[in-house]
Amino acid sequence: MVTYQQFETGKCAFTVSPNCSLGWVWMKRVFLFFALCLATVTAYFMSLGAWLVLPFAGLELLVLGVGIYANARWSARRELVILEDNQLRVLQGLSRLQEVACMPRHWTRVNLRKDPRGWYPSRLLLECHGRRVEIGQSLVESERIQLADDLSARLSFHTDGPWHEPVPVPQGLDAAEQKI
Repeated sequence: MVTYQQFETGKCAFTVSPNCSLGWVWMKRVFLFFALCLATVTAYFMSLGAWLVLPFAGLELLVLGVGIYANARWSARRELVILEDNQLRVLQGLSRLQEVACMPRHWTRVNLRKDPRGWYPSRLLLECHGRRVEIGQSLVESERIQLADDLSARLSFHTDGPWHEPVPVPQGLDAAEQKI
């Protein structure tokens, strides 16, 4: 999931996070529901004299708890791409974001690498002076393409100097002459 924020100072930020359907409170409720169901089934079999069910039920509950916790940690990851006047900053992390890269805005390029066979998802790279930072790993393909388009538009739209003004195209030329 990508959210975009525009600030009054001309700074903008893209926040990239996994699209998770359950929050931490609901994940705990789902775990407690399954634990209650498992405890009920375990109590029934223990009342019939099958005491060996208890350690396996505990192991099953432990595996379920570890899986839910790992999923919650994965869904807490965040990436923040900040476009300021002259620089682009990338921050990544869980609860505390750490700066991964700081690149000059004018020289940074957005590169969306697609798998030629279409087997693997594309990779969204920010490149500058031989340095690469991958962002948007948790996004689906359509969101990654949209983020690449938005970042490309924001990086190329910067009005600090005369080199960013559009070059006029002479009228009356056909498409073959414009390519030259």
